[in-house]
Amino acid sequence: MKIYPYLHPVPIVLVGTKNENGRANFATIGDVAVAGLNPPLLMISLHENHLSRENVDRLNKFSINVPEVKLLKEVDYCGMVSGRQHDKSEILDTVWYEDEIPYVRGVPFVHFCKVLEKVQVQRRVIYIGEIFDQIIRDDIDRANLNGLGTILYGLDNRYYMPGEQIGTGYGEGNKIHQSGT
Repeated sequence: MKIYPYLHPVPIVLVGTKNENGRANFATIGDVAVAGLNPPLLMISLHENHLSRENVDRLNKFSINVPEVKLLKEVDYCGMVSGRQHDKSEILDTVWYEDEIPYVRGVPFVHFCKVLEKVQVQRRVIYIGEIFDQIIRDDIDRANLNGLGTILYGLDNRYYMPGEQIGTGYGEGNKIHQSGT
């Protein structure tokens, strides 16, 4: 039996990078995670042969765009084709942060990261990026993210949306803590 990293589902993001020719490129990845809150850190993993990996290595900056379901076709497309042959920025509302980092206008969250650490593990290059700026869409209620239609990916090769709220962090465990058991 093949060993697989069963974490189901995982968030899907678009990593924005600037190509050597100055063109924007977006890569769809599920290899993303929060790596710390203070300072705010995100981790991404890219295949060593991917154009986005070359772009990140050259500029040490990237954006993490958190798309919603209405962009599912575009997000899936960006994961299917290479930026070496296709200009993926043509299908997205691409904007530039200080002419350095491309991002997608209108997504709920955009995080602009600078690379703090990089490690290669076999054919994967893992980057830890510190968020140095971000854009949060005006209609997002940071206190209640329920109903946000971000895209999740299951290891069954299917896309999902976040479901219902089932509890509150540091609240559910308090029920045990307060009962003394």
